[in-house]
Amino acid sequence: MISVEGTNLGVTVKKLRETKGMSRCELSEAAGISESHLKKIEAGTRQPGIRTYRKMIAVLEADIVIRDLAGTVKGDCTARAQKVFMESTEPQAEFLVQVLEYMAQNMKAVM
Repeated sequence: MISVEGTNLGVTVKKLRETKGMSRCELSEAAGISESHLKKIEAGTRQPGIRTYRKMIAVLEADIVIRDLAGTVKGDCTARAQKVFMESTEPQAEFLVQVLEYMAQNMKAVM
């Protein structure tokens, strides 16, 4: 079982796929999605529904625990940030990530 609290699920799927020695093509065919869609999922630029994740995880013969942070400040902020990211273009999303990374690196100086 893999706990992915705070982890990008796409990165986890990619690590599991590589550990199993599967190609992206093999996993995409077995999970019923396109190879290009899987590539975007692994890169973190696409967030498919839980059913798609479940299909991929079943093919990879793994278990993933997802903690529900709904109703917490962190969870609510995560949901709002996800909405902003999902509604942005790829260049906007890349810029937002850079801003967040900068803020994370310099948070101690601010607080």
